[in-house]
Amino acid sequence: MHFCGPKQGIISLVLTMPIIFTILGFPLGHDQYAYSQSSETNPTVKAAAMGVDLTNIHPSPSHSKAGSKFEILATVVNNSPSTIMFVAGACHSPLSAFFKSFNVVIRHTQGCTATSPPFKLKPGEQVSVAGPSSGTIYQAVKAGQTPATATLYYQTENGQPANVTKPFVFTIS
Repeated sequence: MHFCGPKQGIISLVLTMPIIFTILGFPLGHDQYAYSQSSETNPTVKAAAMGVDLTNIHPSPSHSKAGSKFEILATVVNNSPSTIMFVAGACHSPLSAFFKSFNVVIRHTQGCTATSPPFKLKPGEQVSVAGPSSGTIYQAVKAGQTPATATLYYQTENGQPANVTKPFVFTIS
């Protein structure tokens, strides 16, 4: 059996530590940019610190009650290196929600048909948006915790369709 002397053990440790820190320093499973996909395929896009993100997602009014109608508000943060564009106006919203419980029903009615010019959000900027679009109604039907996902549909600077989806939870009283 062979044992290292104290000097060889210290040298081995000094040589091994940079390798360990290099391996542990690489993030595993983290995305740097939001990925875009065609609207004909899977629309889910991962958001990351360097991409488009949704923050401060909540219903309006903030204290939704069973039987009431509400909309979803969110802040869009453009941490990507490019300008993004989305529809925004009285008739159209780039923001929609999917509710993962039976606390909310989505109703569709006749909406307005006016067109809205695209809204441009430059890198580093943020803006609040409301959804859904005209003709879609979110109605609370049952009290309780309501898990949901909000999705923002937008276009990249080169015109490619993209989206970012983020989960949120709110309470219906």
